Amino acid sequence: MESQLVPLDVVGVRIELPSKQPVVVLRGAEPGLENLHVAVLVGPAEANAIAMAMEKKVPPRPMTHDLLSEVITRLGSGVRSVEIGMLDASTYRGTIILGNGRSFDARASDAIAVAVRVQCLVTMDRQMLTRVGITPRTAATGQRPISEDEIKEFRRFLDSAEPEDFE
Repeated sequence: MESQLVPLDVVGVRIELPSKQPVVVLRGAEPGLENLHVAVLVGPAEANAIAMAMEKKVPPRPMTHDLLSEVITRLGSGVRSVEIGMLDASTYRGTIILGNGRSFDARASDAIAVAVRVQCLVTMDRQMLTRVGITPRTAATGQRPISEDEIKEFRRFLDSAEPEDFE
């Protein structure tokens, strides 16, 4: 079956508790997918780079992602989109797709940092989004919050999952 890429919104950077691990939260942007969220674990530097770009803060000197975005733009190609996919059962990968159709493999966090800067489309395969996306339980939906035990159980699953578990 041919893959169908769907748009994602970059919701923001959050800190996962109790580990204090930064995560970038992505959300389906199409009707019917807007309740599906994907949390991508990122490093502190990448989290800061994404958050700064989302807040439209400009550092006194360009950060690495600013430089990369500027170089791509000045070379005339520009960034058409960024695709987020799975590298393995628990690691996301990014692909930066240029205006000329060429693509470059990247860490998901770096690809998202570039996408936020150049304000391009962020996408994921529809089937993958429906497999890995979660629907947060909130008071607004009348459901109870996700417990720490449920989060730990989900992490154990991700740690032991094989690629076939996501097919």
